[in-house]
Amino acid sequence: MLTLKNSPAREEQAKIYATLDKYVATFERMFDEGGERIKSLYLWSESPGNGKTTTATALLNEWIIANYLGSLKHGRQALQTPAVFLDTNSFQTDYNLATMTNSEAEMAKIKATIQRTQTAPFAVLDDIGVRSASEAFRSYVHAIVNYRTTNGLPTIFTSNLPIEEMAVVFDARLYDRMRDQCGILKFEGKSKRGIRK
Repeated sequence: MLTLKNSPAREEQAKIYATLDKYVATFERMFDEGGERIKSLYLWSESPGNGKTTTATALLNEWIIANYLGSLKHGRQALQTPAVFLDTNSFQTDYNLATMTNSEAEMAKIKATIQRTQTAPFAVLDDIGVRSASEAFRSYVHAIVNYRTTNGLPTIFTSNLPIEEMAVVFDARLYDRMRDQCGILKFEGKSKRGIRK
């Protein structure tokens, strides 16, 4: 299982990973009713392939581990779905195809994805803002982000754009929601895809 400790991006992004080690320590707050909120993170870089998605996946796995071990420690049943990974680009493609074909079954899947992502205790929204979006799709992404922010649910965003660009790709309201209680980490370096051992 991919974790922060064995992530192939750890060495290249050592400074960021030192911050993330501290961030993961805050996951135990998930068991503190009314405790201090766990922040969201925005992982970005201008270059693709330098470990953002790998890191987001490692963080998701760290959350699942923390939920399982913490549940045992507190005498609770671990959640069936403690975290969700949403490939935003793929989700947009699915949405576009569902609307083009006017498929009720596919739109029902879109609705289920939105609801699952809204309510998951922890979520990764990968590749957010990689392409322009219709008004309807923007409203769906806003519904996800707004619900999560309003309910204090931590979200990991990855993108190849600085967070300020979300005001252009989506709108100022979504940008404002995304940056609320959100740490921003910029990944450096060039693409490592295809050259890692």
